[in-house]
Amino acid sequence: MPMNERIFDVAIRPRAGDALWEAFTPALPGLSALGESDLDAAARLADAIVPHLAARLQQGLAIPEQPRAGVYLQEYGLVLWQFLRVHMGPLRAEQSAVEVIFPDIETLFDAEVGDVDESLLDV
Repeated sequence: MPMNERIFDVAIRPRAGDALWEAFTPALPGLSALGESDLDAAARLADAIVPHLAARLQQGLAIPEQPRAGVYLQEYGLVLWQFLRVHMGPLRAEQSAVEVIFPDIETLFDAEVGDVDESLLDV
């Protein structure tokens, strides 16, 4: 992964006690967003991530690095996941600072639990 890019896992779950959804990034404590739907919460978090990273840098804090997408899958149980790539350097024309990425799910499971029994994936 280029030095000017970071990948972040985003967990999305219904919030207990109300009808809102919460999106948060385990690698970035303190960064979360609420929305009326899972997609709304994820979009709000994507909008908030660059200002959050800029604030960390201004405070002299490092920006955490995940070695790959899916690092936190086993720690949070039954939540929805989204994976964001954040471009931290100069952007090309028409390039967004934050983009949703879609890693291969089988690769993610293999990295977390070893070889996946293919019969368990058949529904």
